[in-house]
Amino acid sequence: MKINEIVDALGEQLLKSINMQDSMEKSVSGITSMYQDIEPGHVFMLKNSATSAYYFDAASANTPAFIITDFEVGRFDDRDVPVVYVEDFMKAANKMAEFFYGESIKKLKYIAVTGTNGKTTVSHFIGRLLSNLGCRTATVGTLGIFDDSYQKVPFRHTTPTTPMHLEFAEIIKHFADRDYDYIVYEATSIALDQQRTDFIWNDMAIFNNFSPEHIEYHGTVEAYLSAKLKLAERSTRVIANADVPEYAALTGQGRHFSKSPGTYYHYQTELDHVNLSIGGSSYMVSPGFIGEHNYINLATAVFGLVETGFSAAAVTEASRGIQAPVHRFELFSEGSYDFVLDFAHTPVAINEAILNALKYARAKGKNLMVMVTGIGLRGQDKIKMTMEMLPEDIPYLILAAEQVGYEDEEMIVQMMRKHLPESYNNMNIITAFSRQEGIVQAIEHADEDTLILLTGINEPQNYRGGMVAHDDREFISSYVTGNLNKKG
Repeated sequence: MKINEIVDALGEQLLKSINMQDSMEKSVSGITSMYQDIEPGHVFMLKNSATSAYYFDAASANTPAFIITDFEVGRFDDRDVPVVYVEDFMKAANKMAEFFYGESIKKLKYIAVTGTNGKTTVSHFIGRLLSNLGCRTATVGTLGIFDDSYQKVPFRHTTPTTPMHLEFAEIIKHFADRDYDYIVYEATSIALDQQRTDFIWNDMAIFNNFSPEHIEYHGTVEAYLSAKLKLAERSTRVIANADVPEYAALTGQGRHFSKSPGTYYHYQTELDHVNLSIGGSSYMVSPGFIGEHNYINLATAVFGLVETGFSAAAVTEASRGIQAPVHRFELFSEGSYDFVLDFAHTPVAINEAILNALKYARAKGKNLMVMVTGIGLRGQDKIKMTMEMLPEDIPYLILAAEQVGYEDEEMIVQMMRKHLPESYNNMNIITAFSRQEGIVQAIEHADEDTLILLTGINEPQNYRGGMVAHDDREFISSYVTGNLNKKG
């Protein structure tokens, strides 16, 4: 394709171009929004931000064919680089995704999952179910990019859950070139607000739950909800949780899912299985994992695929023995210690994980010890809400700071203690100033009759501008093995 064709494709977004007169007939070989990936003949897209002028110079050193940017018109006119200024970067990026990757995009079907909690788990259940049903399926989200054999595919992208426009388009091309059928992806409210996936038309959009989140970005709960609801406008079919009042605009017509008997799709969770009702027919599914909140996510995935057009019998059969994604209510033992590892890090998700762990611990005749973390990167309001939503009958509680960033970890822990429910006033609370210290405290205070639930973000820890390597299971194994060797 030639530069003049690309410029024409920008349409009304084009404001001005400079240093382009002698290059309009030249060919372009690709497009990227990551300056490190610029190759000869590539177009580079640069979003205006407080720090991105630096990337203009870094990109220019790699001699792109030209640069598309939404910086103010004339900002880079003094540079010896072809530049196209556009009015709206997000709309221009979508146009470029369609222009460069349109044929690949059209080859696949798309299922998008949104909601405050459970996006990752629902997405991975759908991906595994589709693969079990014989459809080649990729899954895109918080845990990374997975192929239809559930192997992680290495892609470099700049956002942790929903990739940016051109990065996502490149992922789509990768799987389209390999004759895949579906891509299942997590659609975050921030990504929807930034129109990162507006070049995709979804066959199905799933809305699984809703609670206040990302207010530091959206400003209000209403704006947060509005961003999520945008997904329905880009989808052929929508299925939503009818128990969520905020989704009333979606559930006023059509078939949606509920925990209430009598609805077309409804579920009932038990300790080791979930009962599903689909159009009056009943199914019992006993998957290969525990955690009733995960059973709700599995039910959501099943209902979504049935609404997409797969038979209920085939989908429920494909779900038998299915495994949950890693670190989603993951049960394991190390030495004489029993753990449940759950990635829950929002107030609602932490509450659900604890309630499910309490039920499981009681069934196994164990006492529950819970580690809850105050996350420095998420804001003080989130810490307050998390503490206020803690169930009141946790036998042993550990409060720890993690993902501290530049915040004071002692202040984080003090705030957690301040906002605990009154029922914790006379309880011996254990505190720690890091995730690793919290895990050590849990092990040191546990015995063979204790089940330890670790909630929070089990990832490398963001601390004072750097990253501290961390993985719960690796750390636990090293610590327990080290203590056994000392005792030996």
